[in-house]
Amino acid sequence: MEEYRYKVSDFEGPLDLLLYLIEKNKVDIYNIPIAEIADQFNEYVAQIEAFDVNYGSKFFLMAATLLQIKSRHLLPKVKAVEAEEEDDPEEELVRQLLEYKRMKEASSVMAGLWEKRQLMHSRERTPFAYEPKFSGTIEKNALFHAFRLVCRALTEKEPPPVRIEREIYSVDECMDTVLDFLRQSAKPRTVMAVFTRCRTRLELVVTFLAVLELLRTGRCRTLADGEGGNTLALQYIN
Repeated sequence: MEEYRYKVSDFEGPLDLLLYLIEKNKVDIYNIPIAEIADQFNEYVAQIEAFDVNYGSKFFLMAATLLQIKSRHLLPKVKAVEAEEEDDPEEELVRQLLEYKRMKEASSVMAGLWEKRQLMHSRERTPFAYEPKFSGTIEKNALFHAFRLVCRALTEKEPPPVRIEREIYSVDECMDTVLDFLRQSAKPRTVMAVFTRCRTRLELVVTFLAVLELLRTGRCRTLADGEGGNTLALQYIN
């Protein structure tokens, strides 16, 4: 069976052709038989008849480099001191081949991943377990005023005895505490009544966040309480 013969135009560049010849002849990339590979490379380059100047000139430059390396092998060995003064084109060629081979392998892997990605479909957004059910209006000024009054009341209180222990309050726990407090009464509870149950400033801040979260999720609502509606109250929603 006759082997398929590639054309120069089948390769992306001179390094691609050179790497193909190395793999075809099954030779070590660190120990290239330059004479044999250079002759095969020139056979491919000789096929070029009409070509793009920028594309074809790269192959001619590589052919000249291979001929230079081939001629160096035919010449007598130069002393080590003189050889160190000039760069070795063969070492530079091996470095370029190794780098090109790594890039080609990485490109092949990326192309495979892209083909797999083409077979996938993007999933729509997963809906939340619950949607916000906020009802009523939040009077920001009234809520802030109640919070400030509680902060002032805590400041005026006698400082509690110092205890060496770490106080931990979570928003979820405070939410449960507020809900239990609101469930105990059929009537709305004022915000002051909710906040004055806090013993420390840290608990007050976390409870404030818990109230905001309960309002956002629709588990309680705000109402105007008292004359003129100046007092803000909270009511539990079943």
